[in-house]
Amino acid sequence: MNIAFWSNVRHQSGVTSGVALIGILWVELFGEEIAVTSNHICNFGLAKRLYGGSGYEERTAQKAYRYVLGEPEYFRMLYGGKVRSTLCLNDNLRFIPMEGYKSDLFGAEGLRGVKKKVTENEYLLIDTACGCGLGSQKILEEAELTVVILPSEKESVDMFFQSEISFKENSFFILGKYRTESSCKPSYLTSKYRIPRSRIGMIPYNAGFEQAMKEGSTIAYVTRNMNCSKRNNAYRFIRCATETVKKLREYANGRRDLLCGECDEV
Repeated sequence: MNIAFWSNVRHQSGVTSGVALIGILWVELFGEEIAVTSNHICNFGLAKRLYGGSGYEERTAQKAYRYVLGEPEYFRMLYGGKVRSTLCLNDNLRFIPMEGYKSDLFGAEGLRGVKKKVTENEYLLIDTACGCGLGSQKILEEAELTVVILPSEKESVDMFFQSEISFKENSFFILGKYRTESSCKPSYLTSKYRIPRSRIGMIPYNAGFEQAMKEGSTIAYVTRNMNCSKRNNAYRFIRCATETVKKLREYANGRRDLLCGECDEV
């Protein structure tokens, strides 16, 4: 299933980190196959957050994930000339870079290339660039489900719902980098925009997780804290994120069954 993660604002919601977190938790909770990709490069991109450098394999030797590292040019762009070879540790989580040439690198050509590498049983999670550029438009048009990661401030949330975006009717919504003092809470989405709680998730802000992303130790941080005690600073973060993944998976499977039913009727 093709799931696009997107936000209407830049650098406020944590789309890239959300894709990384949800991919890791989905694998840990359900043991299902997940592929992740991105149609943009940022300072701490999806690959860097998941793959953290030479010390990474030793730090996470007991956890196993596979990364499909393809186009050398892509990785020259990501790693400043150092091309990384394929790292095979397990079959449950895969990073698939979009491939292509020049302007098509993150456009229609890149998306087609990724889809060819996704197996029938995999969920494809796409870290989609903010805004409505041509590459992002193509991803959003073809997505079987769109996950909108909103900043937890009412002004930006209102701006999204007042826009003419067509996919918001069936989207799943996540309040990203959520803090207790945030002005937009799940109840606001429910009362003002009639979004069912079953389609609303939260990813709280957590300093430890933010630091792990910068260090490239995201997988180690999440798996180490999966069963942490209530005294741990990561407890609320992991609990809320886990609940969000469970809701998202249930909604995604429902959407997939609905779309399959519509295809059978045609």
